[in-house]
Amino acid sequence: MTDTNHPYKVLVYLVSPLEWNKFFSDFYEQKPCYFPHNSFENFADLISLERLDHLLATSELPPASIDMARSKPPISRDHFTFKSGNIDRGAVIRHYQNGATIIFPQLNLAVEELANFCRAFEHEFSCKVQTNVYLTPQNSQGFKTHYDDHDVFVIQMHGSKRWRVYQKAVDKPFRGEPFKASEHSAGDLDLSFTMKPGDCVYIPRGYMHDAVNVGEEPSLHITVGLLVKKWADLMLEVLSEVAINNSKFRESLPAGFAAKDFDANVARAHFDELMKIFDSEADFENVFELFKQEFYRTRKPDLTGALVHSSAAFEASRLYRLRDKFQATMQIESDKVVISCGGGDLRFDSEFEEVLETILRGKSFDFGLLEGLPAEKAEDLLKKLVAFGVISTINNTL
Repeated sequence: MTDTNHPYKVLVYLVSPLEWNKFFSDFYEQKPCYFPHNSFENFADLISLERLDHLLATSELPPASIDMARSKPPISRDHFTFKSGNIDRGAVIRHYQNGATIIFPQLNLAVEELANFCRAFEHEFSCKVQTNVYLTPQNSQGFKTHYDDHDVFVIQMHGSKRWRVYQKAVDKPFRGEPFKASEHSAGDLDLSFTMKPGDCVYIPRGYMHDAVNVGEEPSLHITVGLLVKKWADLMLEVLSEVAINNSKFRESLPAGFAAKDFDANVARAHFDELMKIFDSEADFENVFELFKQEFYRTRKPDLTGALVHSSAAFEASRLYRLRDKFQATMQIESDKVVISCGGGDLRFDSEFEEVLETILRGKSFDFGLLEGLPAEKAEDLLKKLVAFGVISTINNTL
C-alpha cells in the first residue's frame, strides 16, 4: 500500500472516495456501505490465487488452518480431514471442484503482507483485526444468509461476487451471540451489488447478508474482521474493580428474594444505594489505562529484521529507531521500568528510565544516546529492544 500522512491510512483506501470522518459519522456501527474502487492497486500484494495454491501444496496445515463451506449440500469437517483431524489436501481440492468454498481462517498469522495490513489497521482502530480468506469456485455459494457478530470489511481480490445485504437482525450483537436460522430472517433487501477486484464493502455486525460467485472465474476475497472492545466490557471491568474494593457489592441477595411474597422494594432500595456508590467509586481512568495496556500486550510484535540484525556483529555506529506503528505504555513498578507492548511486558532496570523515555518518543538515535551507561549494559539494552520488536535499525524498518 502507498503510504500517506493521514491518521487513518488503511481506512482511507478502504472507504474512498468517501471521507474517513463521513464514514465514522454516518456508517460505522450503523449501516453498510459499498465502495466500488475500480482499482486493484492498493490491495494487489495482500493475497493471490497462486499464493493460496502454494500454501495448500507446501505448507504445514494444522487442523485449524483450513475450513470449508457450501450452502447446499452442506459440508462438514470430516469430509476434508483425516481421522486424526489433520487436513486432507486432496479432499479439500476435490470438494472445491464440487462447489465448496475453501476458507483460510486468520491467514494473517501465516502471510506477512496480511500481518502488516492487520497491524496497520489495529494501530488505527485500537482493536484486534483478523483476516479470513475465502476462495469460492464458479457459480457457487459458501454460506446461506446470515449475520456476523463483528464488523467486517470485505475486499474482493479475484473474480466477481454478487452480494446482498438485508436489514439488521440484531442491533450490535455481542461477540459470540450466535446467528440462528430459526430465529433470524433476512428481512428487506438493503443493498445489492457485484464486487470486482479492488472493491470493498463494510457490513456492521448484526446485518444479514449473503454472497454468490456470479463470474466465470473463482472468487477470492478477504474478510477483515474488527474484534472490538465494547462499552459493556469496560463497565463490567470497572464494576469488578469497585466490587474488589467495596464489600457491599459482594453481599448476597436478600434471603428469600425469589419467594412470591418477597417485597422487591427492599431490594430496589439497596440496588439504588449500590448504584450511588458505584457512581462515586468507579475509576474510569485506571480501567481505561488497563484496557490500553492489555491491547498493547496482546498485539503481535513486528520482528522483521531482528534475527538478521542479531546475527551480525554489534556496531556502535549503527542507527536505530522505534518500530513503525509501535504502541506501548511505560510505567514504574518498584525498582523496574515496565513497557507494556506487543508480546507482553518488558522489564528494565530503573537506570534506563530516561533513555527508554527518549526512545519511545520515536526519534532516530545511535549508541551515543546511552552515553554514561556501562558499555556492556548499554549494548545489552539495545539487543533486548531489538529482540522484542521495540526498535530496528534504520535500514530494516518497514
